[in-house]
Amino acid sequence: MSGLGLPPELASIRKNESSCLVLLRDGTWFVTWSQGSSEGALDEKIVCATSRDLGRTWSEPRIIVTSTAEWRRSYGCPFVVPGSGRIYLFLHEGRQHGHGLHRLDVAVDAGRFAFLFSDDDGVTWSEIFQLPMFDRDILIFPDRFHAHLNHPPQLMPGGRVVLPFTQHMRNGATRRFWQLCWSESSLIECENLLTQRDPVKLRFSILPPGTHGLRADVLRHGDNSAVRRLAAAFGGRPVELAANAQEPTVVALSDGRWVCVMRTYLGSPGFSVSEDEGCNWTPVERLRYRPDGAFIDHPHTMCPLAKLPDGRFILLFTNNDGTRNGAEHVWDGGNRTRSPQWFVIGREVPGEPRNAGLVFGEPCILCEASDEESPDGFRASTCTGISMPQYFSAAGRHFVQYGLKKEYILLDEIPADVIDAMTPADPGC
Repeated sequence: MSGLGLPPELASIRKNESSCLVLLRDGTWFVTWSQGSSEGALDEKIVCATSRDLGRTWSEPRIIVTSTAEWRRSYGCPFVVPGSGRIYLFLHEGRQHGHGLHRLDVAVDAGRFAFLFSDDDGVTWSEIFQLPMFDRDILIFPDRFHAHLNHPPQLMPGGRVVLPFTQHMRNGATRRFWQLCWSESSLIECENLLTQRDPVKLRFSILPPGTHGLRADVLRHGDNSAVRRLAAAFGGRPVELAANAQEPTVVALSDGRWVCVMRTYLGSPGFSVSEDEGCNWTPVERLRYRPDGAFIDHPHTMCPLAKLPDGRFILLFTNNDGTRNGAEHVWDGGNRTRSPQWFVIGREVPGEPRNAGLVFGEPCILCEASDEESPDGFRASTCTGISMPQYFSAAGRHFVQYGLKKEYILLDEIPADVIDAMTPADPGC
């Protein structure tokens, strides 16, 4: 589709982003994503589709839930309950802009987490149920919070289910530019999701408990060149940047420790380690290729860490600290910091506390995007390029799905022999 002034029924499917893929009981691929005429448009909705042939062909998209005049519903994260096959979809419902409300008003996107579910593989869905509110220092409103979801709930050892999320201050709450605002990462534990079918009896708690989540303390990194460049680009100084750690993924090591990896302002992915299943975490530090090695370069964009079926790890990142491809800072966006998409394979070093005990091999480019604009000048948002990648395995094979310019969702396979060749041979330090 190209051309300005598209009919509404076509314009409303132009933006496609934030896809999450899970496997149903019979091996069917089930994917959800956010669709609309642009990011933040009043017509945003969450849709789904299925594939029964390893992603070669797909069903027509089906609408799960739509935004309303009151609530924005644009990002959803599915989870399939082992055994029953029930699909849960978790989402954030935020206050909708419009009706005279300025888009930078602090009330915009203030809302709540909610969920709905399907017992027929996504054909029909329940009503929407709200999750409890969790009191955090970062809250602006006592009964609503600014937050977003990007990754499906993770099934951790021992049957614990945790939903990673980002909570943040709204534009204008402390500064005009949200890129300098305070954000933190947390986990919602879905305590009885695997055993309780009555939605009103589901129990949820927050990790880490207490008044705040995981934050990358910028003041501890005041001499970081990436921090200085970002502050200068938005009219601030490093001391004025707030603690920021967003879009977390969490995996478990073989010794029971949990590792959380997040995007930060620091020019690298940030990581934190918990030795007590999410209750307490180490300070957020920059991730390295090995405990005594170089920092992994990465801007302020998603950098998921996932575990391969055999216990190895894959990190998806863009290998740019805000200085490459003409980028001026870690939030330069587009193809300057979000293309190419890189990946690297890692493994554990038993008993090594540094760098979360992880050692990574040499990185490799997964895909690269053209920096050409759409013929009609369409932009889904101010930041495009390649974004929101997700690794998953199916039928003994390895795949990555990702968004391109927030308009298309693409799927690549990584051959097993490539992953083997990229695995560091010597886990020693």
